[in-house]
Amino acid sequence: MRPTKLTKNILLFFSITAVLLAVNSLVEQDNVYSSHNKTSKKTEHSAYTGIDIHTAVTEETTYNISIHYPEFKVSSLNEDIHKYINKSMQEFLAEVNRNKDDLKGNSASLHISFDLHPFAENMYAIVFTQESYVTGANGFQNSKVFLADIQKERFIQQTEILNDNEETRDTIHQLLLSRIESSEKYSSYVLNELLEEWIEDERNMFANMYLTTNSVFFKFNKYEIAAGAAGSPEISIPLDKMSDLLTDEWRKTMDLENEGEEKSKSSKESEWEKIEDRTFDTKQVALTFDDGPHPINTAAILQLLDEYNAKATFFMLGNRVDFYPEAAQEIAEKGHEMGNHTWSHKDLTSLGETETIQEIEMTNEVILNATGEQPTVFRPPYGAVNDQVREIIGLPAVLWTIDTLDWKSHNPNEVLSIVKENISDGSVILMHDIHKSTVEAVELVLAFLKEEGYELVTVSELYSAD
Repeated sequence: MRPTKLTKNILLFFSITAVLLAVNSLVEQDNVYSSHNKTSKKTEHSAYTGIDIHTAVTEETTYNISIHYPEFKVSSLNEDIHKYINKSMQEFLAEVNRNKDDLKGNSASLHISFDLHPFAENMYAIVFTQESYVTGANGFQNSKVFLADIQKERFIQQTEILNDNEETRDTIHQLLLSRIESSEKYSSYVLNELLEEWIEDERNMFANMYLTTNSVFFKFNKYEIAAGAAGSPEISIPLDKMSDLLTDEWRKTMDLENEGEEKSKSSKESEWEKIEDRTFDTKQVALTFDDGPHPINTAAILQLLDEYNAKATFFMLGNRVDFYPEAAQEIAEKGHEMGNHTWSHKDLTSLGETETIQEIEMTNEVILNATGEQPTVFRPPYGAVNDQVREIIGLPAVLWTIDTLDWKSHNPNEVLSIVKENISDGSVILMHDIHKSTVEAVELVLAFLKEEGYELVTVSELYSAD
């Protein structure tokens, strides 16, 4: 008997209900779920005492969901985070249900990830980024900020930090405008009238504001203050420029009453930026990995590299090394090259000088602390550089010649196909060691390169052969 439209709707309803129940359970328990719900969960311990990282993945015919979130030992801190995750899931699945007839065999997707920024003793900014796509030309981007006080077992409201009054709002408006106008990334897209509406809205409690040790960031949703081409703008203001806007208590908490001298910068030339202009005399290629390390996937890739007697370069994020110092240590111990990929993968061309220095120097420091060695090369996130970034980075800047798009396809065979079509002597291959599918792709790529007679070396070895 052919299923009727009503039958299909009933089946879809029960499928969505099952997934909601499964993922709701995922954020309450620490077990792996059966393939019946096609939902699984992994727990990874971080370097921060009392904070684990959880990953929940759901794969269905019409949609895929991937959620990463922190889990605190303090249950009262987890409750609001769980509510945010479940609400996001429910809204996404409701939209899938509304548009089920338009999916036409395509899969909708929801991805929630987060960054963790320590900003004071036992205090962390948790910045969630949500990206989803159901139908149409554009996806949905949103963000959510939590400021956690571990010791007091509570979340901090941004209005506790700011002296919120008309003068404060006007100053924040002018500071944001100044940063936007000097930003190559946002200056053409941000609409001042939308920014004014945001700053003047009495309901605006600055819930999108978070702190780091040196800056105050405002994380806007897509279309909130800018055209869609700007994505989700994230505007930083040096903490010292916000000092007078903070309450006395928070000035003391952030140690703004005794500000230290600004860190000095290195001005070494970044001589490796234009890799396409270089020539090579030996049949060598460099395999590079961005955005790690990952405690499981990086370890698996290191094992494969050992099996093929291959060396690689790992461009690591400082906040990931901070979470997983042992993974970075293993990279160093196995003789691979360590690269700086900034602290939190921000577009450096959209930041000021102080924030750029912070992103680079904090990463250098955390890699040194984890491995005993300094990174020797640098890769700018998104390949974005300008004169200011070139002057500051202090390390050779390395881009790539082959982008495998492993982050997009999650298909090992597609990754291999891209490598086969574009490989040549002296190629620099871009991959990401945070994806499980990339581990499978690496095995295929290594076997192919060995068969073709290529030697896999670090980028520094590759360039020194010139």
